[in-house]
Amino acid sequence: MVYAYQRRGLTRNVQILDANSNVIVPTGLDTIRAIIGREGQLGANLETALLVVASGSDTPAGSFFRKNDPSNGNNLLRLDASDLNFAPGTYTLFIELLDVADDSEWKNVSRDVFVLEGT
Repeated sequence: MVYAYQRRGLTRNVQILDANSNVIVPTGLDTIRAIIGREGQLGANLETALLVVASGSDTPAGSFFRKNDPSNGNNLLRLDASDLNFAPGTYTLFIELLDVADDSEWKNVSRDVFVLEGT
């Protein structure tokens, strides 16, 4: 479960694990992204997502996802305070991986409960 507060930044280390709990280390060509929304309400093009943060393309507010440490598989997710300006509530945080070496398709690798508290 991930707790955040409206209009306050959040930084988390994220490890991507396979089905056997082995760490997957994204390569330079791979992309990882975080999506915050409500499961079952996300459209095919993510148009109903409240926030999408992908490696290689920071949001205008400065949120980012960095593939930062190949030695231990930690990836840094930073959600900027101004990107957390949607309504407080309980959402789903999806972590997805676009593995170029494996069919170049988005794979959902993690789902967490994301609770945004009002400030």
